[in-house]
Amino acid sequence: MLDDEQTDNPKTLWRPWYRMIQWSASLILLLLLLAGFVLGRFQPPMGQLAFCAFGVLTGAAFARMAHPLDGRLTRLGWVALGFVAASEVFFQLLVWSESWRVQSLVLGWRLWWGTVVMAVGLGWLQVLWRAGARWEWNSGRTTLGLTAGLGALLIGLAFRANPFSTLPAWWHWAATALALGATGGSLVIIGRWLKKRPKNTRPLPRWMRPVLITAAMAALCTGSFYFGRLTMPPPSPFDNAHSMLANIPAAELEQQLKRDSLRLKKLAEGMDHLRKESVELHQRIADRMKREGPEDYEPEESRKIRHLFIRYIGYRKELIQLARVYIGFKKVQDEPLRDRCFLTGFGAAAVALESGREFVARYRDNDYARAKLNEGEPGWLKSGQFEIVYHSVTDRHHLKLFATYGVHFEKHSERWKRVGLPDTDVTWLAKRIQLGKNAVKKTDLDPVCAWFSRIGRQLEQDVNIPFYEAQKMMASFMGDTRIVRREPFISEDLIQMTLEDPKTKLLPGDIILERRNWYLSNAFLPGFWPHCALYVGTPEELEAIGIEYSELDAEARAAHQRPEHSRPRVIIEAMSEGVVFTSAEHSMHADYVAVLRPRLNRDQRATVIRNAFGYHGRDYDFGFDFSSDSKLVCSELLYYSFGDLLKFKLEPVLGKRVVTPVGIMNKYVNERGTSKAQLDFVLFLDTPPGKDRARLADERSCCESATRPKIFNE
Repeated sequence: MLDDEQTDNPKTLWRPWYRMIQWSASLILLLLLLAGFVLGRFQPPMGQLAFCAFGVLTGAAFARMAHPLDGRLTRLGWVALGFVAASEVFFQLLVWSESWRVQSLVLGWRLWWGTVVMAVGLGWLQVLWRAGARWEWNSGRTTLGLTAGLGALLIGLAFRANPFSTLPAWWHWAATALALGATGGSLVIIGRWLKKRPKNTRPLPRWMRPVLITAAMAALCTGSFYFGRLTMPPPSPFDNAHSMLANIPAAELEQQLKRDSLRLKKLAEGMDHLRKESVELHQRIADRMKREGPEDYEPEESRKIRHLFIRYIGYRKELIQLARVYIGFKKVQDEPLRDRCFLTGFGAAAVALESGREFVARYRDNDYARAKLNEGEPGWLKSGQFEIVYHSVTDRHHLKLFATYGVHFEKHSERWKRVGLPDTDVTWLAKRIQLGKNAVKKTDLDPVCAWFSRIGRQLEQDVNIPFYEAQKMMASFMGDTRIVRREPFISEDLIQMTLEDPKTKLLPGDIILERRNWYLSNAFLPGFWPHCALYVGTPEELEAIGIEYSELDAEARAAHQRPEHSRPRVIIEAMSEGVVFTSAEHSMHADYVAVLRPRLNRDQRATVIRNAFGYHGRDYDFGFDFSSDSKLVCSELLYYSFGDLLKFKLEPVLGKRVVTPVGIMNKYVNERGTSKAQLDFVLFLDTPPGKDRARLADERSCCESATRPKIFNE
């Protein structure tokens, strides 16, 4: 905010435009992100517009750093503003001009990096100078020198032969020391300035007060609407349950009760068996984690948990349907039939409540399992299903309803046991109802804690959405950006010749490792191998390993059979577009390709292919979350497709535990020649340093590729 006397100076009137530019760019960026969330995806120009707005936002911030508050620009300030303008031009060229972005000399990236470091460095030097830093002070001289040294070190990256190559250890140590020194000194100088600066007593401008009031009212309305939506409970299956029992003739109702009584017993037996399986699986997993360490669920464990939960949801749905049908028992005129309707409906509710509370109590505090059970399963489960069950078995309305009908049961149970009811096992029903009552009393599921837990989970999910979408936008940009545009080293002719050779012919279940040089995403992925895929083969090859092609998912079959430029789609891989089938000529048209063959029998290969087909069409996992298979990255697709047939090692990368393509190669190299070996060498298409054409290489070269630097032959 400018002082009163400064507003009279015409030279300073234009400076507040920096702030307006920042706010405008922030608003555009926010609207683009909001539009992307509403549409469910970012349309092609939206990402470029978002990057453009981000560049304008940061450019205005750098300009404010370089421009003094009193409007008097020094020569250094003019130079800093010049670099800000240049960095903005080069950034927008990178965003909007593909030819500028993919020049062979990486000129665009070098110019942008050099100018942006100069803009930030000079701007920060201006800030320190205005805060009182002087060469006469030891702290000022040291801080200014360290800041300038750090800037020079960063600018030097633009002059390297390959700016994205691995940096030497001395560079990391020097950069860390300079950054720590510059940061510490800056904090001291700015802290000293904050204590001594005069207080700003200027009142708010006339226009700002109504703007703030309007913005506060809008924020209050929006927050109230969001909080109301957040706290709104899911609809109860017993709300507005319309009973047709009064309109069913007695003879027909008699037959329906016979069928439903048998159905209830089978559902209860199914729930009991499911509970036993769940306890056994839970114990096996706990023993395995105790023995091997507290890691994530293995793919086969995740699959079994999900299958158990899908079966549970199926049983629960049928039990609730029975309870809904017979909740209108009072409308039945015949007393024995009315009593049988009550017992059937209340028995179904008791079985559902008992099993639900026990299931929730077992997995509520297990974050891994809870996340797994909240995942959506196309065609089977809605996302957040565990939270729906958690709410249902702790809902006060449901518990009050159960208690009310429990009183009715206690009032008449002795009479029913004494006189009996035709075709009704009153003793069995009484036992199941008592189990339901015991579950309510003994199971520690507090409704208040359940409410806060559900609200907290939903709030966390809503907060994560914008971060995930921003991560998705950045990852898509880096994954689709190739800094140097040229033809891949591996030609399509070499691919066809290799696949036709009996010695190197691929089989369903083979693992393909791929590398394409000069992609921006390579700089952020560990090791030489950044991508992997799975060979599934043709329909005829699938029949040969015992897969009935018609048994596979219809949509996946249609995508698999659709040719890609007249070539068969024989590979499945996860890319930014999702899990898709591609042709060998498209997928392997890279700079380096290695193929490894798992030591699996015919039936095991068939299992892997069935699993892989089941993942077709799923979204790409920009969050790299290997605890969930609702979205998948390339190595995650292999991890879940092979399950426990291959033991992949989860490695920490950027705070996540993941399987990496180079980790798969390391697995082959480390196990090769031992009794633990699970992979065999098939082929390696290699390009020697200084060459631009790939050739078929031997197994030794393939093993050596595991330790190659990221910048090999770039």
